[in-house]
Order: sequence, then structure tokens, then C-alpha cells
Amino acid sequence: MADWSKLSTDVLGLIHDKLSIPDCIRLKAACKSWNLAFKFEHHCTPKLQSPWLMLPDHNDTVAWFFSIADKKIYKVPCPEPMIRRRICIGSCHGWLITVDDNCNMHLLNPLTGVQIPLPSVTTLPFVIIVRDSQERINNFMIGEQQTNGDVVYLAYSVWRMHRFFFHKAVLSMAPDADGNFTVVMIYSVRKRLAFARAGDEAWTSIQTPHGFHDVIHCDDKFYTASHGGTVMAWEPNGLAIVSEIISSDIDEAYIGCVMYLVESPNGNLMLIARHAGEGPIISHTSLFLVFALDEQDLRWKKVKSLHRLTLFLGSNQSMFLSAEDFPELKHNCIYFTNNILEFCAYFQYADSDIGTFNMESKKIEPIDHLGRHLNWPPSVWFFPSLS
Repeated sequence: MADWSKLSTDVLGLIHDKLSIPDCIRLKAACKSWNLAFKFEHHCTPKLQSPWLMLPDHNDTVAWFFSIADKKIYKVPCPEPMIRRRICIGSCHGWLITVDDNCNMHLLNPLTGVQIPLPSVTTLPFVIIVRDSQERINNFMIGEQQTNGDVVYLAYSVWRMHRFFFHKAVLSMAPDADGNFTVVMIYSVRKRLAFARAGDEAWTSIQTPHGFHDVIHCDDKFYTASHGGTVMAWEPNGLAIVSEIISSDIDEAYIGCVMYLVESPNGNLMLIARHAGEGPIISHTSLFLVFALDEQDLRWKKVKSLHRLTLFLGSNQSMFLSAEDFPELKHNCIYFTNNILEFCAYFQYADSDIGTFNMESKKIEPIDHLGRHLNWPPSVWFFPSLS
């Protein structure tokens, strides 16, 4: 009988490249020699995977992921701090950017268990921790600088800080062997901007009068979207403003919508406006408008169809996929998750604002086989990777 454990690394590599992420994990678990071969010899990353949706659960140490392609749930053990008590404010390159219930921040790859601590929230301007006699966190004091230069502080409970202070963070690249990466974060009620590089011990806050809806990393730059579709580009070296793009052709009726930035498959910027209608308890998504940037005259042009593309849209992660690579997905559709984290925190048991939007029919439908789940912690799109 053949000894499969003695397959050569080259042969294992060919097998590895054809497998989905769940099959790669099973293959590594089959025997020690296969696991070591993948860990030390074969470094080719599997192709881009169909996304998973990270779901809320009552288990402290196991994360639940719903696979859109497989229509099943995968349960993934995660390291401390307890995964159920974290929120995910970012999902990039197979890594989650998490905030635990004491407001400590980490980069986490849930499939490998590797995590990297990020700088303390107290390194942001005017953020102070107040502790009790036993050194437990009592509350946070958050300051806002007034026009006359004075700083006015407000007390935030740990509960309120955890749920309403952090909005979104984006990662420039998956951490490599040298630890290179930059994280840009939208934070505070005023939705300010800060960044930290690998190895930094503190966040660097960017002083700007704007508040931001979204931030993405595209073409070696960071881009932010603010009210009305105003877009700014930021160089990663000093995160200084490079250029400003003002949208003047977006219908005024949708300027109050939540705005998302997405990189198109050909590398251009797109802007998604999400409109919410009234629901029985909270507002739910009723319509999406899609715009593409005309780079010659720097204006947003309305897009009527995504054709053979599928867009995954969320407050933490957005990405286009093609029907040719992922035939199991609904093309010309937007898969979307819960919109506003504040609503998720207050209405944990309300119906989730998760579904698919068809660009042609304008109809919203539930995601097949997903079922009903809690709103907290908010669901997050996750593109699995073993990087």
C-alpha cells in the first residue's frame, strides 16, 4: 500500500493550489509531514476564495463563518481575547481588525490563529482611561477641542466606548515576514482619521475638518469618502492629502446616504450610495446607487449595471468578484451586510439588514440558506486566507 505521507513537496504543492481553504485546512490536519510541508516548504497562497460571512454567536472561543459558496457554517477556534466579545471594524487580506470589550485592538487571522496587537486607544488625542481602586477600567474620558482651543471631556462607559467610538479600519497589505503594513482607522463621534504602521506604539491622528464615511486602500494609496461623495486621496508615507475629488453630479436626494468606496476590477474607484427605508424597529436598506469615477473630468458617473460582476458590500469590507471565477454567486447583484453599527448595538434581536440587491430589478432578497441571526457583534464579510 502506498505511503501517502511521503508525497513530495512539489506534488503536495500542486494539490494545495487546487484546493479551497477548508480543504487546505483538512489536508494539513491529515498528517504531520503534510502540515510541515505546507508550513515550511510550500508558500503559494490558494486562489481568492468565495467570501464567508462572520456571524454572531454565544461561544466565547469559536467564530462562526457562513460560506456563501458551500451554504454551510464553519466553526473556527480563535485565541484570546474572547472572540464573542470583540467587534470587527475591518476585514482585509484574510485578516480581521478587532476591538475587544476593553477596547484593545488586534489584527487577527482566524484561520491561522496569528494575531498582532495594535497601539492602545489611549494614544489617540484626548482619550483617557479612568480606573478604579483595583485597576479595572471604570470609564473613558473623551475630549473634543473647541474653536477657542479649550478641550471639553465627556465620560464614556466601557459599553458605549466599545460600540460607538470605533467605525472602520483598513489594512494596506497582509503582514509579511518583515511585518510591513499600515492601518488607517475612522474613529470617534466626529469620524476622524488616524493611522499606525507596523511597530508603532501610538496612533497618529490626522487633523482635518472632515468627517469620513469610508476608507479603502487602492493602488498604493488610501482613499476616504465623506458627506456628499467628496473623496480624498492620501499618500501612505506621510498620509498627507494628495488630491481632492469633489462629486458635483450626485443627486442631492442621496447626499444623506451612507457612502462606500470600492475598487473596481480594473483598478478604478467606484462610489456606492446606500439608501435606507423605514422598518418596524430600525431602518432597512431599500436602494443602492452605483457611481464610477471618470478620471479625466473627476466626476462621478452613474452605473446602471454590474453585468457579470458581483459586489460584496459592508461597513468593514467591500470587494468585486466576477461570475466567471465564482459562478455560484448571483451576478449583477450586491450582497450587503448590516449598515450602521450603532443600530446593531441597540437592536441586537431585530431583523438583520442583510441580503442581496439586484441591480436590474431593484429587488432585495435574503441570502440563500443563511437563516436568522443576532445583530451583535455585527456580521462581517471575510475572504479567507492562510497568509
